[in-house]
Amino acid sequence: METNILIINGSLRGAAGNSGAVAMKAAHMLGSEFKLPATLLTLTGTLPSIREVYDLVSNSDAFLVITGVYWNNWSSPLQRFVEVMTAFENTPAFFGKPVACAVTMDSVGGIEVAARLQAVFGGLGCWSPPCSTVVLSRTAHEAMAASAGAAFDPNEDVWRLDDLHIVLQNLVTAAAMPRNNWVAWPHTELIIPDGPWPSSGPLDMGTPKFLP
Repeated sequence: METNILIINGSLRGAAGNSGAVAMKAAHMLGSEFKLPATLLTLTGTLPSIREVYDLVSNSDAFLVITGVYWNNWSSPLQRFVEVMTAFENTPAFFGKPVACAVTMDSVGGIEVAARLQAVFGGLGCWSPPCSTVVLSRTAHEAMAASAGAAFDPNEDVWRLDDLHIVLQNLVTAAAMPRNNWVAWPHTELIIPDGPWPSSGPLDMGTPKFLP
């Protein structure tokens, strides 16, 4: 059975931004280098129903989550995705599946966003393989361009788009590992009704209200 990777593009600019370029590069790498299918979910687009998104996530074996950095956080579409998907914490949608992330930024905040993102998806039931994060910045690209060709390039080990290959190699390796030995801790199951994707407005998933 083929491994299917779900690429989640959480950029505010959708396919047009830096994260969109990373998403397209990842999809091309998975197809050309790893000979694996990849599904691209762009969160700024028109999403199908909640049930259809759940089915899409459930039918995926691993996730590559991509976002820009916005005031030391990920994007609002990605935050909404996490909020809605919270109802499916530790369900077959996420449980035991590996996650990797790629973060684009101007100059600061990317590694902190990536670390928190890995922790959030860990809470949903995922796990992080080794070397499963890459952070790409404008300032790093300018530094690499300035030192290119130097005898002793101080920026040789700075993250660059080609390093996405390593992230995907580890993600694909992890996706092939068995998932039936993981054990989930007890948790309260949330219920969210079927219906259109709630891209805006109030979101009530039945969590307890304890303040008057």
